Amino acid sequence: MKKRQLLIPVMAGLIVGHIFAEGDRPFTVVNTLRVGYDDNLNRNSADDSTSAYIQDVVNLAFRAALSDRTDLLFRSNFTFHSDDDRQKLDPNIYAILSHSVSPRLLIQLSEMYMSDYTTAANADGRYDYFKNTLRADPTYVLSSKDRLSVPLSYTTKQHESDIDTLDYDMYTAGLSWKRDLSPQRTWAALHATQIMVDYDNRDSSFDSTRLTTEISHTFNPQWQGSIEAGLSFDETSFQGESSSAQNPYFRTTLAYEPSPRTRLSGEFSHQYRESDNSLYAGETASEIRLAAQHDLTAKIMGKISARFLDAQYDSIDNEIGGGGSDTERLDFEALLQYKLNRINFLELRLKHSDISYGSNQGDYDQNMIDLGWRVEL
Repeated sequence: MKKRQLLIPVMAGLIVGHIFAEGDRPFTVVNTLRVGYDDNLNRNSADDSTSAYIQDVVNLAFRAALSDRTDLLFRSNFTFHSDDDRQKLDPNIYAILSHSVSPRLLIQLSEMYMSDYTTAANADGRYDYFKNTLRADPTYVLSSKDRLSVPLSYTTKQHESDIDTLDYDMYTAGLSWKRDLSPQRTWAALHATQIMVDYDNRDSSFDSTRLTTEISHTFNPQWQGSIEAGLSFDETSFQGESSSAQNPYFRTTLAYEPSPRTRLSGEFSHQYRESDNSLYAGETASEIRLAAQHDLTAKIMGKISARFLDAQYDSIDNEIGGGGSDTERLDFEALLQYKLNRINFLELRLKHSDISYGSNQGDYDQNMIDLGWRVEL
């Protein structure tokens, strides 16, 4: 896998020394040690290898005011995973630096680095990858109700050599106008976004111009929702040939908090986007995400989440001249947490994944269950 130098560790190292030198330590540390069982270790459709595993997750977060106009937020997640097949450390890092140039102009610079393992169509097994995003968000206050922002970002995603046809570089530029319609309750926005994707190891690309309008409303202290809808003007190209089309874009979110002990949320999205299948330049993805959390008692908390994905690949986007295909994916997670005392928690976690590809190659299902000890400092 290609190696890229990270900006965050350098930036964080310079700034942390300055913060700690002044005696201010606004940070939290959370460590979770899990012991569990995986019934399909290598995510293989033909050979369901089972294994016990040990996982240790260290979360570090801090927020600091570097000056009266500059703030830093830093979060990291380091996961060490050990099973019968491998031992691996995955760093995940997020940092955002906010600076008020003037009372009207705010600039945010951020970087998000994540690493994990994934699967691919027509390729049994799990493969390492990393994804790194650099982003700049300048925002200008036009009036007490209006804001104008110009988000810019660059993302690179790199995989192991066996599936490096999924590697890509993405460039995004946007223009957004946001207006408060009702203070603390309702706002609306217009977005124009240009997305350009180059696939590193195959002769193809994806370009999209997306025009959408968005509205967010707080109905009451319990209900909040948002809707974003519009059109995308998309062009895919491969081996010197290109095709273009107009596609709908839609996304809606809803959050409900019937009591301080219960939180429910849901999201639905439908869009044409860059493809995660190396045989296609683009895909039409419909996705549903659901989550619920409830405090059963003062010491016991339960949480569940589910994700449903339906990705359709059109024959016109097939880079080798074949037909269309599809991918269906289900991810489910349930967590039961018991609070021993102020800093110690016990967790029982269950995860289930089920993926099927239109090619019928690489399909798999996986179940994981573990017991964790969580310490919050």
